[in-house]
Amino acid sequence: MKKYLPYISIIGIAAFVGNMLVIGFGFGAFWQSLEPMEFMKQFTLQFPNLLPPTMGILLPALLATIALVINTKGQKEVRKNWSIALAGLVIACTITTAYHLPTNLGFMESEYSAEVATSKLNLWMLLHWVRTVVVFIAAIFAVKAFELSTNN
Repeated sequence: MKKYLPYISIIGIAAFVGNMLVIGFGFGAFWQSLEPMEFMKQFTLQFPNLLPPTMGILLPALLATIALVINTKGQKEVRKNWSIALAGLVIACTITTAYHLPTNLGFMESEYSAEVATSKLNLWMLLHWVRTVVVFIAAIFAVKAFELSTNN
């Protein structure tokens, strides 16, 4: 199993980047084109379908990357790169937990006025792109860690 962990991590992180791009360019752009009340209605229908595949991609990537940080204890440079990749995933998860999930629940409950919904969606998108960049950087460091481990 240990020899498959780097592949699970890299493929998972790369798939997560792709997922984030689809959400940003596809759904996010669509949501921002709607009137706020219609957006919240559409979000309520669409978000429950986005969550399972996102978690199905993220969890294996996260678990494999954690295992790789633990398993590379004696390889300083390799471990440093896996640690940076893990930090990127943790930062993305932290942003999601702190802002996106509570805001998503508010959208789904239509608890915001039109002005507040627009403002929250704009911040949602900004923070979404921050997450996307951070996860893209995590992917780069995961590949770098893999390269370093295969060259040793």
